[in-house]
Amino acid sequence: MDVSANKGLELNCRDADSYRMVVQGYDASLPTEVVEEALKKHLTSRGIKLIHVSVPAEYCICALIYANRECEAEALKLDGSDMGGRVLEIKAYPFDDNTLDHVFAPINSFDKHRPHELKVTGFGTSLSQNDIKKMLCRVFPGSDCTALGNGSALLYLNGQHALDEALKLSGGSMEGFKFAVTEVLPEIVVPGGISYEDAFGKSMYK
Repeated sequence: MDVSANKGLELNCRDADSYRMVVQGYDASLPTEVVEEALKKHLTSRGIKLIHVSVPAEYCICALIYANRECEAEALKLDGSDMGGRVLEIKAYPFDDNTLDHVFAPINSFDKHRPHELKVTGFGTSLSQNDIKKMLCRVFPGSDCTALGNGSALLYLNGQHALDEALKLSGGSMEGFKFAVTEVLPEIVVPGGISYEDAFGKSMYK
C-alpha cells in the first residue's frame, strides 16, 4: 500500500506525533505476547507514552516500538537498560529507514495478510460516518473501517507495512483534519480462539 499514490488527497505527516524505534536483546524464545507486555511495562513505567509495541513474529530478535515523538529522547535513554536480566538495545528506526529490511523481509512476506485494528480520531464532527469511511478507504486502499461517531473510527488494515503507514501519518493532516492513531487494539483472534500467527505462521520462524 502506497499512501503517496493517492492523488487529490492532502496528506501531510511533517507534524506526525509518532516515532518508531527498534529494540533487541530481549529473550526471543518467549511468546510474542509475553515479550510485548514486558516491553510495554518496561517503557511505560519510565514515563514513555507508547502507541504500540510489536514483536512481528515468534522467535523474532527485533521488536518495533511506536511512541509519542515527545518521548523519543527519553525512550532512547533506555538503550542499555535491564529487562528481566537482559540488556536491551534500543535504537531510532525512522519510518523512512530501510536498513533492517533484510531482517523483516521474511516476516513481511507472511505478515502482509495479518489483520490489525486501530482506533483513529481527529475527524470533524460535521462529517457523516459514511464520509469518514470513504476518506479512510481512499487513503488506505484495501482497508475497511467502522465509523464510531464523534470524529473517530476503527480502521482495519492488513500487514505490518500498512500499520506503519497509518502510524507514520498519525498526528499529520488528512484532508484538513488531524488524523491520529490513539490505540492499536490487541491482535485479532481467528475462529477457534487462537491468534492469526498461531494459526498460520508460528512454524515459519523456528
